[in-house]
Amino acid sequence: MKLIYIYGIPAVGKLTVAEKLSGITGIPIFHNHLSRDIVKDIYGSDLMKNYELVDSIREDVLKYCAKNNTDLIFTYVYGGSEDDVKVHRFKKCIEDNGGDVCFVELIADKEDLLNRVGDESRKRFKKLTDKEIMAELTQDMSKFTIPYVDALKINTSELKSDESARLIANELDLT
Repeated sequence: MKLIYIYGIPAVGKLTVAEKLSGITGIPIFHNHLSRDIVKDIYGSDLMKNYELVDSIREDVLKYCAKNNTDLIFTYVYGGSEDDVKVHRFKKCIEDNGGDVCFVELIADKEDLLNRVGDESRKRFKKLTDKEIMAELTQDMSKFTIPYVDALKINTSELKSDESARLIANELDLT
């Protein structure tokens, strides 16, 4: 089982690239908002108080896919050292079941992120659409980089989503 773990700051294009990659490879996507939106639909504005359920759903899905040798594309927003325990747990549940984790970090220029955050496509999954919040997040984009993993880095300001997906497929030998 191979887990393609695509991460980066909001609006960098994680889901867009994942969809293109899935189209090329046939690997299904388990994106960040699937688990998040389930819990948000149940708990509404108390989502953050119940984030343990989001992480539990993610871990169960990853573990199940690893046990059943099902390749998966996973998208994630790493928010700094407070997410380290989660990243290690997700990685461990794949590796403990014989799978491999391939990290892909998407980055982009601040201006592009600010332009993308308001895109209509982001509303579909109740994603961040507020330019002011995005401006705050882009003040220190280094916190969205997982410092202890070996990741393929792709700048989505320089490559289109289909080009990024082809690069991932080729570099990770997914075709």
